Amino acid sequence: MVQKKKTAKKTKRNYAKLAKIIVPIIAVIAGTIGISVALNINDKIELKIEYAPVQGDQGEYEEEIPTIDEIDGGGMFQDMTNLEGADPTLYYELGAIEEVDTSSPEAFKNSTLGRCIIADNYFGAQCVSLARAFWWSYAGYDVSTCGTGLAKGMMNCYAENARDKFRTIWDVDEIQEGTWIVLNGKTTGHICMALGTVNNGYVTCLGENQGGVPCEYGVGGSGTNIINISVRDFIGGYTPLDYITPEPEPEPTPLNPDTGIIK
Repeated sequence: MVQKKKTAKKTKRNYAKLAKIIVPIIAVIAGTIGISVALNINDKIELKIEYAPVQGDQGEYEEEIPTIDEIDGGGMFQDMTNLEGADPTLYYELGAIEEVDTSSPEAFKNSTLGRCIIADNYFGAQCVSLARAFWWSYAGYDVSTCGTGLAKGMMNCYAENARDKFRTIWDVDEIQEGTWIVLNGKTTGHICMALGTVNNGYVTCLGENQGGVPCEYGVGGSGTNIINISVRDFIGGYTPLDYITPEPEPEPTPLNPDTGIIK
């Protein structure tokens, strides 16, 4: 009898592991051909965090910031356009009603740090949930994962996400304070807001579900925190136009007052 129980538990664990591999693959394939997939609320993907030796710019923070090489497995998301037929009680917060301050990167950090923002209650406090709250507050429209349900899918339809509110970037050298960076991964990828420029291959980033305090409600995820993350898996990003400092006007070349000719 004991042996049967052990075998049953082992089989259940094997099925759970298999589901974690198959679910995101189905979501990607379905999104590519334009099919909306309704995933079961129990189909969670375990967050994978790969730590690295502390390096990179720690920023102006008193507490030690964890340095992470890779975050993957926690970016599951459901686009608002794919909510037809979903239980409305799971979507009472879609980002539009989250109170966040997007007047500056510093203000956004201060208004979100430590919070569990569940702007997509289907999968809990996911990294794209924090982005969704920002997009609604700053731009007035929702983010899209382009039907993939994955954080890394946000760059597949960059024009739809950027519109006239963001500058789309594709080079790590263009990352600045306030840029939302999208990272690749084997399963879901990740998105977070840069709090500075890239230093020694790492950038200080504000994000949700990236190793912060686990959320006490919802179906998973962790609260907003700050990390140093490698940009080795950088795909692209979005810089809010309001955060871009305009180039200074060039000073006019002085003229000789006697001849009117440029000195």
